[in-house]
Amino acid sequence: MTQDKRHGNGANLIIDALLTRMSELDRFSDDECVIAERALLPLDVVVNDEGEFGFVIEAAEYGYDDNGNKRWSVDFAGGVLMLVYDGKNEAVRTIYETEGAKARAYLAKHLGDKKWF
Repeated sequence: MTQDKRHGNGANLIIDALLTRMSELDRFSDDECVIAERALLPLDVVVNDEGEFGFVIEAAEYGYDDNGNKRWSVDFAGGVLMLVYDGKNEAVRTIYETEGAKARAYLAKHLGDKKWF
């Protein structure tokens, strides 16, 4: 069996499973329904306003802003912590199906060469 030495930690298998899960559970955002905030689930593949991809570890209420709107913290792989405000559901959302290849490449680049110790 040939193994890609650059991504030899098994990350590609995990990334493929995450994207398959998104398809099977219909977790992709689309023009009619953006999945964000309270609707995010652990292991959803997401993108933020900066174009960084990751997968959700936890999404939880994080208090209130000065106007009384709930704030959300979304912790996703890579150590990125985003605050998502009500009414700004583009801050962190699940990927569109058309972003799958780009998300896969990003995750492989950022997770594939990591060592776990």
